[in-house]
Amino acid sequence: MWKTPGVETYTPAVAPIIDLLHLIVVVAGVGIGAWALVALRGRLPRGRFVVFGGASAVALFGCAALAGEVGLLPPEAWFAVVIAVLAAMVIAAYRVPRAPAAWR
Repeated sequence: MWKTPGVETYTPAVAPIIDLLHLIVVVAGVGIGAWALVALRGRLPRGRFVVFGGASAVALFGCAALAGEVGLLPPEAWFAVVIAVLAAMVIAAYRVPRAPAAWR
């Protein structure tokens, strides 16, 4: 097999793992976004859209980072960063106090 200089190739075992990480990021992003729109309706009437938008943006960035479009870290490290940010968003949404009755 000929190797072209500058072309990165994956071993057959690595590509399915990266695909699985993509799937986990997409499912987590969609799940947190849906959870924010439904479960935070009474707690954060307007803030739930911030959580939804943040989860969507983080999932989109995570997919790009796992595909190798973003440098600085290997895909596995980007996966850890993305999942940590998603978890921090959920924790922050729970830590915000309830909206006053006037905002409902």
